[in-house]
Amino acid sequence: MEELPAVTALRALSVFSADQAGAYREHFAIVAAVLGYDVETKLGRYLSGWARDGNPGLVILTGNAGTGKTAAAEAYCRALGVELPVKDELVELAAGRWVLKDLSGLPNTAARVEAMRNALSRTDDAQTLICANEGVLRDAFSEIQSEKGKSALDIALRQGAHSDSGLTIVNVNRQRLTGESLWHNLLDYVTREELWLGCDGCPFNEGGCPMRSNAEQLRRADVREQLRTLIRLASGEAVPTIRELLAILAWGIVGNASCTHVKKRNRDLGPEAFTATDGYFSRVVGGGMTTAAAERSPLLTAIRRAGLGSVSDLQVDGWLRDANGAPEGVRFIAGYPEGGGPGGPKRSRLAGTRSPLDRVQTTQHEMTFYELGEMVSTDEDPIRVEDGLSALFRGDELTHTPAQSLWRQRMYFEASSDLGGNSRASSRLLSYGHVHDLFDLAARAAKGADTVMELTELVRGLNFLVTGFASADEGLIVSDPACLFARDPGSFRPASPSLVHGIIPVERLSIEIPDQGLVNEIIDVDHIEVNLLVDKDHRLGLRIQPRMYEAIREAAEYRGPVGQGVAEMNDLRGFYGRLAQEFPPAPEMRIADPKANPPGLIKITLPRFIPAKGGV
Repeated sequence: MEELPAVTALRALSVFSADQAGAYREHFAIVAAVLGYDVETKLGRYLSGWARDGNPGLVILTGNAGTGKTAAAEAYCRALGVELPVKDELVELAAGRWVLKDLSGLPNTAARVEAMRNALSRTDDAQTLICANEGVLRDAFSEIQSEKGKSALDIALRQGAHSDSGLTIVNVNRQRLTGESLWHNLLDYVTREELWLGCDGCPFNEGGCPMRSNAEQLRRADVREQLRTLIRLASGEAVPTIRELLAILAWGIVGNASCTHVKKRNRDLGPEAFTATDGYFSRVVGGGMTTAAAERSPLLTAIRRAGLGSVSDLQVDGWLRDANGAPEGVRFIAGYPEGGGPGGPKRSRLAGTRSPLDRVQTTQHEMTFYELGEMVSTDEDPIRVEDGLSALFRGDELTHTPAQSLWRQRMYFEASSDLGGNSRASSRLLSYGHVHDLFDLAARAAKGADTVMELTELVRGLNFLVTGFASADEGLIVSDPACLFARDPGSFRPASPSLVHGIIPVERLSIEIPDQGLVNEIIDVDHIEVNLLVDKDHRLGLRIQPRMYEAIREAAEYRGPVGQGVAEMNDLRGFYGRLAQEFPPAPEMRIADPKANPPGLIKITLPRFIPAKGGV
């Protein structure tokens, strides 16, 4: 076997090149033949059970392309013992069992309206499954003037799923791939050991195959958990489609390499053939990919914003420059030579290498992380030191990826236990210092646990972002809209005194998770965000996702400008604008003055004028 089938299948899964077999279900057969037909999802199990039960009704799956609607429809068909129809039309698979795999595939609006009207008329005596994007689905409901359909769609988009009188709509965009069971199943799908037994002449055992090394590391529990944190972060900014995630994993493992290429380079160059730039820890954040290709994936773009590799940590960077006193696991990652560190007979620059993942390229040839640190720290030759610093901070001439970034990336994934655990490693090496606090808060809210302390901290941060006054003693300060819109929340410009529209007591605020009720029964979810509600009214809510949470917590903790994203600050202005519109101004006038000593809420008493005696 010259070429490992898994390598060919993963290259086909990539959506970062012209070969996009994995991007379209119609071309998926080559991948399924090797990796398996599908990763079982909760949605697939729900539809399969519905098919076997035979209960009448209409189920509509809506969501972005690549979220798994067609795969779920295939699971429904397999439960009935039939194939998914090839044509985009309403097809009767068996008596009283109808499927339309893509409403958008119908030729015109009239055809879509007719198909939807037929499906709605059969909710009492037949099963109908329809896959549709939100836009065409909403247009169809509007054309047939179905208030029931439009209402159900709106609720499903907000809550994830809604069922009423035989009509069920599922918003597949709410599916979260990082739920415990689905997450490990997805990773097993592309990394399980039986797929990576090697081809003829594979150089893996000699430390020469980066693809098998990558797959091996992605079977580790700690590596999976750290990658899960990255995907959870990205899911707060982009809809995490199965198509994109599998493409990122495929790129992370094989890139655009092949077994033939790997064996040829190892034959020509030996252990210098591949380096850490071919490691999964670099590739899953877009390493080796052009900027234009990376921008094709909103999920990958969001992953890159986490800053993995660019966030410094004194201890982590110190271990790179001198691994001799580092923990054993860190020395292993660095390529610490088996014969020991400094002193003794001169050793090869690759003496401690175990795989391409611990090697870096320099103008002084390839060497381990350990040898690079030794060269930079102790070498007396200024040319060698300069070359080492160039590799450390500027990278090689081909990828321009600094060795220091590669080191931080690998440490994040494989040395989390030496950094204080998964959450501590994330706060030290990502641009999000409080991400696990948000995940913990969402988990507590999902269980109905007490969240008063966390709520108070959120109010403190929000008050500082909006008024520059960080106190939750009196409640959530609603700034006057004119003052709020004159100032960018979180901006680096110092806050000026602002007029207070009103104050909402903390007792009227609550925290809940977006995914509740039916959606938990139908699709895989993972609680990574929360809603801050006033009087439990969703119209008066603020969706707090990772970037928003980071801005709020930084404001509460540091009481300084945070300069977070434009989208998050616009969300804040919209939230406070709705509050000011909903609640009348407070009867007493107050000013939030961050420049007072101490900063505080100052009551304003207007002067009272009375006519002068004998005056006009």
